[in-house]
Amino acid sequence: MEKKNVSAQPAYYHTLDIKEHTRNAALACYGVVDVARREDILRADKRVKKGIIEDAAIYVKKSPNRTFAVDVYLVLSKEVKLTEALVECQKTILYQLNKWCGGLCTAVNVFGESLASN
Repeated sequence: MEKKNVSAQPAYYHTLDIKEHTRNAALACYGVVDVARREDILRADKRVKKGIIEDAAIYVKKSPNRTFAVDVYLVLSKEVKLTEALVECQKTILYQLNKWCGGLCTAVNVFGESLASN
């Protein structure tokens, strides 16, 4: 008897699961204070002080071949160097997502704003 050759179809990952894993990976990075909405990135100080958390801060773009890309908007601490922190966050998030979903994440775009000093 021959066994059926089942092709390895990539699993389907729900957008909310992708957002949750992305949020957890981002908040674990050094210097990240919060995840911000794209529209609120310039008003980060007020948003973080109030403790408002928006789910629309992470944007997932899915492809027909079940791969996806993620855009993340972060608020960083004023003590970290912005460019270095964003690069490290991007690497960490991409690594964690690909570890979780088996390499289906094709890109992570990280945008950030540093908290202004008072």
